[in-house]
Amino acid sequence: MGKLINILKVSCATIGSRIFGLLRDALTMAYMSLGAVSCAYTFAFTLPNLFRRLLGEGALSGAIVPVFSNAEKNKGIEQAFDFLNKITSRAIVCMSIIVAVGVALSVVGLLCIDQEYTRYFLGAKYSIVLFPYLLLVCIAAVFSSVLNVLDSFGVPSITPIVLNACIIASLFCGVAIFGKSDIENIALSMCFGWLVGGVLQMVMPAYCLIKKGWKFKFDLKYSEEIKSLYALFIPALIGAAVVQLNIFISKLLAFNLNNDATQALYISSRILEFPLGVFSIAIATVYFPRLAKLAAQKLNNDFKKEYDDGLIASMAISIPAMFGIIVLAKEILGLLFQWGLFSIKDVDICLPVLIASVIGLPFFAFTTYATRGFHSNSDTKTPVKISYIAIALNIVLSVIFMFKFGTVGLALANVSAAIFTSIALHFKLKQKFEIKHIYSDMLKIILASVIMALVCFGIREIMCNYLSGRVLYATACAVIIPVGSITYLVVLKILKFQKLSEFKKLIKRK
Repeated sequence: MGKLINILKVSCATIGSRIFGLLRDALTMAYMSLGAVSCAYTFAFTLPNLFRRLLGEGALSGAIVPVFSNAEKNKGIEQAFDFLNKITSRAIVCMSIIVAVGVALSVVGLLCIDQEYTRYFLGAKYSIVLFPYLLLVCIAAVFSSVLNVLDSFGVPSITPIVLNACIIASLFCGVAIFGKSDIENIALSMCFGWLVGGVLQMVMPAYCLIKKGWKFKFDLKYSEEIKSLYALFIPALIGAAVVQLNIFISKLLAFNLNNDATQALYISSRILEFPLGVFSIAIATVYFPRLAKLAAQKLNNDFKKEYDDGLIASMAISIPAMFGIIVLAKEILGLLFQWGLFSIKDVDICLPVLIASVIGLPFFAFTTYATRGFHSNSDTKTPVKISYIAIALNIVLSVIFMFKFGTVGLALANVSAAIFTSIALHFKLKQKFEIKHIYSDMLKIILASVIMALVCFGIREIMCNYLSGRVLYATACAVIIPVGSITYLVVLKILKFQKLSEFKKLIKRK
């Protein structure tokens, strides 16, 4: 019962966080639209976000959980809290150095860049304010990881909601103080909203830990737990750095391309995060412990079957989602973002970028799942080696494509790298475990998705003859999405897709 309650807490908080995050992005675009100011603001929080995912919520959190859990079990809660103090102290020192360097470079940039180069000047200005958020959120991630080990999930789950609420509140404060037309200061106000949210993200889990008996003491002494942490943290950091570097390079190229590229890529990624985060990553999370258990027991045949089932389930969601988003791309963009200053012209700028980006959705999902297949067999090196090649490929293709296709070229380069990664991971895993043929099921999924897309496109064309604007956007999404889903499931049943019943159970359970 306790596990069910915790799952419910995390699920509700995740949904709430995504709703607030979507509202935050919609309001940001409504008040700032595309352009130099929005580009500078988006890029400025990309930098601390990069380190947050790299150090705070990624490699560091993943290393803390097993070490803290082991310390609590074998040495007691006091020794575990002593380990927490050592980690927190080291994180404060390390993050403070990174923040100081980041702020110093931003100040130098602000002094050296002419104000005529608006997005570069404002990017440096906003970065000065946003860099300290890195320290706050990384410490918050450490505290939240420990709370999860102590079976406390509520507060860590709602802190992203608190952050988004602070940013939204700061936006309205900026509008009230400076007026709607002063978007430069509205963006600056939102930067301070990130800091307020970061403080709350850190203070809330810290308060919960204090209630559980923790007392902070600055401690840089070495211990066996620290040694164990480094053994887990450093390899994970290298792996995470590959992924985050890839993302950062794309955003850096977009920032230097034009005033619209950064936000267009950002909006596309936010839309893709819903099917990828809610479904594909959830499926990988469900199957990962099962695969790890079967691999540990050397039950290779059972491992192959379980891996195939999870992969098909992931593709059975991501492939139709890709087709659906392509058909309804304009309506989705219009419904979510065409408010205030964000006009139909901005929708048209983002539309081809979204369509190009969403082509990679099944491959991103495939990579997420296949990587878990390697990790379940304690093989972290193979995915990292493939990622190195993917980064090089992404950089080369980004430079080539961006000059010919602009922002769409950057999206296509990301998709090309994802396709390469998926194929490489699949064949490497197939060589290692002789994964069974899944092509028949894949063909059924693709055929059902194509039929679904044609039905959805026909309904959309009929609606376009009678409706327009936001009425069309809302009606199309409200009607076509459920009709498309039903069509897809019916076609799968007609095609005698054997895993349909298991697929339905998985969706129900999630």
